[in-house]
Amino acid sequence: MENFPIQLSENILLKAKLGQDTSMFRRELYFMKQKKLEYFLNNDELKGIFWINIYNAYVLILANESSPEKSIFKYKRIKIARHLLSLNDIEFRILGMYNKPLYKFIGNLFSPSFVKQVAIKNIDINCQKKLDRTPLIDTH
Repeated sequence: MENFPIQLSENILLKAKLGQDTSMFRRELYFMKQKKLEYFLNNDELKGIFWINIYNAYVLILANESSPEKSIFKYKRIKIARHLLSLNDIEFRILGMYNKPLYKFIGNLFSPSFVKQVAIKNIDINCQKKLDRTPLIDTH
């Protein structure tokens, strides 16, 4: 059986890398049912693949839509299963890339239930290496 959310995240990332229109796939992502997302992303490995693809795709998409700034990570412009997320939400709350355990605890304490449901439970320290912020780094 094909994993629809993983395939969708790969399609969005591929289109974003090629500089092509991703709106059709992003619309599918927005209208996907939360239960379907949770069903297909039923372990940390699948969640990691999905969220890293989404993160990297949206770094490219947001870099092309606006001027690269640090504040771009805070904007809640990523629409998934009728929820709005920011790049920071994905990096810190879902993938758990906090530097200190106390920050992770506090961040998760105040996270919405959707984020808690789709977040990785056991953090893979190699996830940080897979996140690509390159398009948003100001080289001037």
